[in-house]
Amino acid sequence: MKLALALVLLGGVASADDAVDPNAAEQASDANLETKAPRVGVTMAAAIGGGMIISQGKTANVGTLDLRLGHVANASTVVTVELVGGTYAHKTVTGGTHLDGEGNILVGGQVYIAPSVWLRGAGGFGVHTTEDDMGRRTGAGLSGLGGAGIDLVRWHYAVLGIEGFYSGTFAKGGYVSLGGIALGLSYY
Repeated sequence: MKLALALVLLGGVASADDAVDPNAAEQASDANLETKAPRVGVTMAAAIGGGMIISQGKTANVGTLDLRLGHVANASTVVTVELVGGTYAHKTVTGGTHLDGEGNILVGGQVYIAPSVWLRGAGGFGVHTTEDDMGRRTGAGLSGLGGAGIDLVRWHYAVLGIEGFYSGTFAKGGYVSLGGIALGLSYY
């Protein structure tokens, strides 16, 4: 009787569910960075739009351009190298037209927090140029960037999206910031 009771109790303990844990299966498939995500390998992106530059107490509306080259690290992360900048023309007291601008080269990452929503951050080097009747002045320094975007439409490997960003540079002559909203085209 005791032996039969022990076998019944052990039989209940020894039974296991044969179902596979979906989280464990997904992590195991990504163990060697062989992602099954819609993004694979080398990525390229370009975004063009408008924004604002703030420098030495002055603000101006600018056109912006952002070029990114990256590589997919895992199902939700892309490591990037990017060029971002903006420029504007302005008239001086003497009536001449001059260009001011901000440009950055940055290394960073882009993380998808949902299938079509991402955040990005980067750090690097920035240059700000101011031109007036006295000549051109250039300041360079450390720069950082934060941004977010939404992938609107996907056609195979091409993605059309909208994104916003803000970058700041500690340059000679003070802090310079550039922010904008842009329409982007990406290749994953």
